[in-house]
Amino acid sequence: MTPAVVALLAGPGTASGLAAGFEEEGVPLELAWGTGEAFALAREAAGRSSLGLGVGGDARRVVLVLTAAPASPYLEAPAADARRFGHAAARVAARRPLRFDGRLRQ
Repeated sequence: MTPAVVALLAGPGTASGLAAGFEEEGVPLELAWGTGEAFALAREAAGRSSLGLGVGGDARRVVLVLTAAPASPYLEAPAADARRFGHAAARVAARRPLRFDGRLRQ
């Protein structure tokens, strides 16, 4: 079965924070490694996801892309905010309202 949300990361820097955010929201996440910048990785991850939601991360930022609107990120944040971003992205996957605090761009 294809995972609901896939994250392709260019390195391990954001992995633990991102995974923690998803876990705390109760949404499964498959982590995988790739090369490239966050947006390109997110687009590729969205194609692998059964929900059409892909997360990409590099040393600078994390990005959520929807396959229904692949031209621009749905959410993005600095890599340092990976855990907070994980919460928000998991809430999108679970179809729950976002808790906007001004740090994530939508």
